Amino acid sequence: MPDLRVATFNLYHFAAPGIFWHERKASATYTPEQWAAKLAWISGMLTKMNADVVGFQEVVSDEALRVLTQAAGYPYFYNAARPIFDSDDPEIYVNATVAIASRLPFVSVNDLAGVAGIPADTVIDEGFGFSRVPVEAIVQAPGIGEIKVYVCHLKSQGAFVDPDEIDAIADWADKIKRYYALRTMAGVDQVAKRAAEAGALYRTFRRTLDVDPEAAVILLGDMNEDPESHTLGILTQGERVFSWGSVAGDAIPEEFAYLKHVYKLYDAWHLVPTQLNTRPVTHSSFGHGSVLDYAILSNGLNPKNPRRRGTVSKVEVFDAHFREGPERGIASDHAPVVATITGPAV
Repeated sequence: MPDLRVATFNLYHFAAPGIFWHERKASATYTPEQWAAKLAWISGMLTKMNADVVGFQEVVSDEALRVLTQAAGYPYFYNAARPIFDSDDPEIYVNATVAIASRLPFVSVNDLAGVAGIPADTVIDEGFGFSRVPVEAIVQAPGIGEIKVYVCHLKSQGAFVDPDEIDAIADWADKIKRYYALRTMAGVDQVAKRAAEAGALYRTFRRTLDVDPEAAVILLGDMNEDPESHTLGILTQGERVFSWGSVAGDAIPEEFAYLKHVYKLYDAWHLVPTQLNTRPVTHSSFGHGSVLDYAILSNGLNPKNPRRRGTVSKVEVFDAHFREGPERGIASDHAPVVATITGPAV
């Protein structure tokens, strides 16, 4: 029974020469030579990863990625939505997309545009949408059966303040006060947006789990949050339950105890007991490292679940380029994460 290997891979500004990221300057686009080197590096990384299904983030030139992945042995490809470009300069992109490439044919694949029934009494307004539209795909894995795969890139960290608005203020006291006021609201917005996206994705998982509690579902993505963050807690529901109403958290009737696992999601890293004691960072920027990239799994792939459809048996972080190069831009500022899933007999 062959293993299934699934991966998440943030490519870092996958935009062909002549497309600028965020602003028009020489350091924000690739020369033809740099682009060729980037394509070669990504192709080499795909060979090393040897994943069957790969979710990509920061995709702008999707047709170039389709050609690259097909040449690398992935005949099936799908890109969600379209990148967004600056309305004043159509060669500057301001928001990228996510994509999926697979060695296995898609049973189905589409954009996940909805928010899966976020309740009206939350702070999320009716016009809410994902900052980057996720992919929703189903593949048929030998020995496991149908696996639903989502690819996402949650709202980026960082509170953007429009420099033009600050530059227009002459008085320095007013300039400083205005900057802090704007950054506060921008910070609230990006944190709330990311948390809302996490909640929407959890609700999406629940639609499947309510129908089939042992369904095999995987989320591959750049969550832009660390493993202990509240945002990851919203997504996984992994935080401790102290009580079920007035009943203590550990006092569930035995016949219902399994449900507390069914309706949680799991960071694949924590499901493999033989992992390294120190978790490798998946994002490195100017000497600072963090964990932002994940494979999140349903209980149907949890090794501790006796009714599981498959078992996550290994999680790898392909981070050698952080130490060995090539330089950021050619390489990514993220490290791909690969999870290996074996059949239920293991």
